[in-house]
Amino acid sequence: MNHYDVSVLPSEARYWMMIIGAVVSGFLLVKYFDNLSQEKREPYLKRLGCALLLTASFLPVYTILIPEHLFSYHRSLPLHFCSLNIWLIGFNCFFRSRKLFVYTFFMGLIGGFYSVLTPLLTVGDAPLVMIHYVIVHTSLFAVPIIMIRLYGMRLKYYDWIRGYLFAAAISTVMVFINGFLNLYVENTGGASANYMFVTVAPAVSNPFLFDGLKWPFYLIPIHFGLCLHMLFINMIYRKREKNAIVTNPQLWQ
Repeated sequence: MNHYDVSVLPSEARYWMMIIGAVVSGFLLVKYFDNLSQEKREPYLKRLGCALLLTASFLPVYTILIPEHLFSYHRSLPLHFCSLNIWLIGFNCFFRSRKLFVYTFFMGLIGGFYSVLTPLLTVGDAPLVMIHYVIVHTSLFAVPIIMIRLYGMRLKYYDWIRGYLFAAAISTVMVFINGFLNLYVENTGGASANYMFVTVAPAVSNPFLFDGLKWPFYLIPIHFGLCLHMLFINMIYRKREKNAIVTNPQLWQ
């Protein structure tokens, strides 16, 4: 954990403000889209996509404009799971790709939930940063729900496996990106690259993070927990969609 990282704890009032803000804003966003007329849904989804892409651009710009948060390739790029996910969700508001939706649905729900539950701010804890954090991580689970409820996005039986393999592949690539940045790129920000927390475990309380496990062994229970969460979400989805017609589910269809 570097001096830019701030873990917000349940003993702090702002922790509960962030939790309440995420739950209320997520609920209101879903209900707002529920109440849109049919002809307004398409343009409003694109407006939402524009808003998400602008929001996703905030942190790199913030680290450039705020002197005490000097821009650094080691920590200012949008390469954390949630940062990458908000970009993908924003673009998918325009393209409506089902394959892309599979990844953003599972990782959005899981990443958004745990990020709100165990907040870890990576560029300090200024009020604007905290508001941005809540907006991003609320959108991660609210927007995929909206796309299922109103825009015809559906999951196939084995999509949870595809979602996991995609997440595992990206996180594996990120190990090498972090290594390259730490070895070959001048560090101007004073913090080592740890995108997706695949180089050093995040300093948060999580049932799948065990004290004493070093790299890469601390990643094993995380991947195990990720599989369990995706399987659980898939089971809930299948139960809710049990009356839907699903013909010949294919793993790579």
